Amino acid sequence: MIGKDDVHSVERGITLDSDIAELERLKIFVDEFCEGESLPEEICYPLHVALEELVLNTMKYGRCEPAKGAIRLAMKRQADEVIVELSDTGISFNPLEAAAPDFSSDVLDRQVGGLGIHLVRNLVHSIRYERRGGRNHLYFTKRISPVPGAARPEGETHANGNGDNQS
Repeated sequence: MIGKDDVHSVERGITLDSDIAELERLKIFVDEFCEGESLPEEICYPLHVALEELVLNTMKYGRCEPAKGAIRLAMKRQADEVIVELSDTGISFNPLEAAAPDFSSDVLDRQVGGLGIHLVRNLVHSIRYERRGGRNHLYFTKRISPVPGAARPEGETHANGNGDNQS
């Protein structure tokens, strides 16, 4: 789960089956998290979109076995950001290695797929992946109150929507 050193914040979690019917439970969970943390809609909406995209792709393409309890989500607020860990029992897949979509070609000529992780990268502040213990783990942060022009902590990476992280 999320780092053990973060004792000053409350972590909330949910376990979902790999079943599209679980998307309603996901929505309720994120709504309750946002309400409990008094987060503004401009933070909650991107969290909803990113998590629904990631969870739905896992359900559709991850081939999670067993499907029951296959997806775990943990979220917490720490200072000025929301920290998210999403893990699943699906096949090994690092979505951050997916090629960036080709926006230069006509929409009718483009290959289907690939827009989801592009969307997620543009909705979150930082993102990383690892395969551990037979599970995919995707970690991301969403800044709550970005300060324009603020200095970044040393070594912090940012999702830029092109499949690359920037320092």
